[in-house]
Amino acid sequence: MLLVTSITLPSVAQEKVIIAGFQFKPIFTSDFFDTGPIEDQINGVNFNLNQKSGLCFGMVVRKGISKKISFETGINIIKRNFDIGVVVPDSAVNSSESFSITGYELPLKGLVFIQLSDNIFMDVAMGISLDFFPSDIRIENDYFTSYSAKNSWISPALLANVGWEYRTEKRGFFYLGASFHKPFNNIYYSFILYPDDDLPESEFSSEIQGTYLTLDLRYFFPTNPENSKKKKKKKRKKNDPK
Repeated sequence: MLLVTSITLPSVAQEKVIIAGFQFKPIFTSDFFDTGPIEDQINGVNFNLNQKSGLCFGMVVRKGISKKISFETGINIIKRNFDIGVVVPDSAVNSSESFSITGYELPLKGLVFIQLSDNIFMDVAMGISLDFFPSDIRIENDYFTSYSAKNSWISPALLANVGWEYRTEKRGFFYLGASFHKPFNNIYYSFILYPDDDLPESEFSSEIQGTYLTLDLRYFFPTNPENSKKKKKKKRKKNDPK
């Protein structure tokens, strides 16, 4: 029924049209995707690394291939937030710090649309993202030293998306959806060193996978290919000699 509906209903066409907009994506973590807290005890010292919520935002460009298929790309800035901590039982040592990993994403994905009503469309998308990480991160306080080193300055990732959008000719496209982003390899390695005169030197290490879920909020600027065609025809008529 959905496929039949998508063929028969009139729509705001995007075939062979390029549209641009911006997106705002809050990041959520989950134990199910191995992004929950990581804890370990080494030589009597408790270490923990906890990925928190983050933020991804940027611009998006979409190229219509047909009435049901489009290609989408753009560029995003992403900020992943973390808490690290060191606790020594039976002592006054209970220290924690926060840090953020800032990177850039270049998504490349194909979209398939299903028309649900005159102006509402559902889409499913799949592709890859090229993630870029410019720097390592070092933190030091009175109790411990932390160093997070990037695995590589560029890391490819699997990107999947589902969403719904409301299309208008004059006000643009409004989009609500969700995305799953999973790097093919670990993006960082994090180390925490706790030196103490009374205890053996303790060092904690952990991989940071960088997998996340997002709530996707997007807006595409309005475009009207029919009006642009009419303007071109008018210009041609004016330029034609009588």
